[in-house]
Amino acid sequence: MDTLLVGGALHLVSVYLPVAPLVVVLGYLLVVLRETAGRAGETRFDALPQFRNVREILRVGLGGAVVVVAFLLPATVTLLVTVAGASQLSLSAGDVPFTVSFGFALGSTTSLLLAVVFVYLLPAALANYLARRQLRAAFDLDVLRRAAVHGGYFYDVLVGVVAGSLLLVAARATAPFAVGFFVAFYGELVTVAFWSRGVSRAIPDVVDAA
Repeated sequence: MDTLLVGGALHLVSVYLPVAPLVVVLGYLLVVLRETAGRAGETRFDALPQFRNVREILRVGLGGAVVVVAFLLPATVTLLVTVAGASQLSLSAGDVPFTVSFGFALGSTTSLLLAVVFVYLLPAALANYLARRQLRAAFDLDVLRRAAVHGGYFYDVLVGVVAGSLLLVAARATAPFAVGFFVAFYGELVTVAFWSRGVSRAIPDVVDAA
């Protein structure tokens, strides 16, 4: 309960101080990912790590933020360029040439696929970063490939994203009552819980090295 209160409070503070609290939250979530992935299945979620070593949490969070940005930036840039290009058009829908509409559809589809691929690989990338304590470890193609083709990893990452997204929708609906900030943090914990099981299945050698 204390962990949930701290995490929710940090989300609330981020409304007024946008960056630093969220880096701490990310660092804590990565600590949870590292510790729970290394536990046996029956005890994986018995207890959550405490918000104790703030310096370590902040260090992990800063590195994790770099990894997250590096993985999501390509898709984001592609989408922004596509939307920006389309917004420059002053033509009506019937006057848009086929090549322009085809290019917009292709760009949108490409950005969506890039986002899906990079989000899908993100848990494995973060797990390897945590294990080796090096940013470049997040881009180890062998680790990413082994995770990508593992059925259990696919299931856990997918369910984690869906479950977390549903809770984030609920969090947004209850945000005006402040409860939403705590629901949002709980949703992030649920996502990380599934991701931790996924990486432990797909890349156990990486998890053991953490």
